[in-house]
Amino acid sequence: MLTRPTLIILPGWGGTKESWQKFIDLARSNYEVVCLELPCFGGEPCPPQVWGVEEYANFVKNKLSGFSPPNTVILGHSFGGQVAACLIGANPHLCAKLILSGAAVYRRQISLKQLIFWPLAKVGGRLFCLPGLRRLSSAARRVLYLAADSPDYSKTSGIEREIFKRITKQDVSGYLPGITVPTLVVWGQKDAYVPLSAGRRIARCIPGARLEVVPGGRHGLHIQKPQELLEIIKSFTP
Repeated sequence: MLTRPTLIILPGWGGTKESWQKFIDLARSNYEVVCLELPCFGGEPCPPQVWGVEEYANFVKNKLSGFSPPNTVILGHSFGGQVAACLIGANPHLCAKLILSGAAVYRRQISLKQLIFWPLAKVGGRLFCLPGLRRLSSAARRVLYLAADSPDYSKTSGIEREIFKRITKQDVSGYLPGITVPTLVVWGQKDAYVPLSAGRRIARCIPGARLEVVPGGRHGLHIQKPQELLEIIKSFTP
């Protein structure tokens, strides 16, 4: 009797088993599904120190010790894809196949928009502490951080915010040529968080990688188009 492959999901920033549940329920018909929540999210507390991508990769590496690499497929989404690229680029023996979806592999330098809006966001934070303006504080901050192309930043605080600031400066594209396992790069055509152009670059840099574009798809394919995502994955892991 053939053993079903194990599909290990590495969620994006803020992702949890709960946010992936719809896709997990569908995928269980074909795979043994394991969703590894990353520190700071779901059931995993934040680490005591400020971690970067490498520390998250080591965390996942330790979690993978109980799985059989020839039977393991890793699916990394967004930040989870950034971690997966770092991990498998340095340790290609840890899985049989790799899937990167909306992976935040390339981290650009601070844009002009961010250069303008981030200081404004900090000043705005102090301004909205004044009497009479406090009730507008949360909404105002969300608008400012969205304008700065960093909607996740407004949801962070403490060590989580420091980790976020660190990982969003780490470009892991140097690991891509070291990914020697069969790799699927799957992207939403209308991904506004990590553009399709990044997916095309990733596919070019990984030897033999296959690119699949989901028409009309956005960043969270597992939420928006879970059945389409599953069918693409099934065609990659028969």
